[in-house]
Parts: sequence; C-alpha cells; structure tokens
Amino acid sequence: MAETGNTTVPPWWESEIQREFGGLGGFLAELSRQWWTAYAAHLDALIELGCDDPTQAWADVAEQMPHLRAVLDSYTDESALAEAERRHCDVLRWTTRRESRHAA
Repeated sequence: MAETGNTTVPPWWESEIQREFGGLGGFLAELSRQWWTAYAAHLDALIELGCDDPTQAWADVAEQMPHLRAVLDSYTDESALAEAERRHCDVLRWTTRRESRHAA
C-alpha cells in the first residue's frame, strides 16, 4: 500500500487477508493494535521525559507511521475497527488516569 499510495485494501489482497486475519475486520483490528501499541509506547516515553502531551505523541507517531494512520483513517466507519479503537481508548484512559480497570 505504501508503494501505491492507496489507503484501502486492494481486491487482490482479500483472499490473503481472509486466510490470515479472518477477514477485513481482523486485519483492521491488527492494524489498530499496531498503531495503539506504538502510540502508547511513545506517550510513555514522553511522560518519562516530563512531557505528557497526548496530542504530541499522536502527531509524532502519525509522522513516523503515516501509511498506517492513513489506512486506519480510511476505514473509520468499519464496525470492527470502531470496536478495537474504543477498547484501546478505554485502556489509554484507564492508564493515564491511574484508574483501576474493571473486568469486562
């Protein structure tokens, strides 16, 4: 995708995505996991350095991983991605607020 500039999955990838991830939803959930892992690690590093600005962390990771962010942004209406993003945001809120996490 990085070579073509496309931000959506090309049709010729569909069978491989189905085989590896169980479909587009699984693929997007994995991309989301990669994004949020990078974001959380970078935010943690900024916090350690005394700068706890989530906006700066987001901008930095978006600059480092522009293709990943562009693909995720292209699929914002996909329900599987929305659920994965919601879970990651919940974890981030619990972590940054130092709240105890309740079992789901």
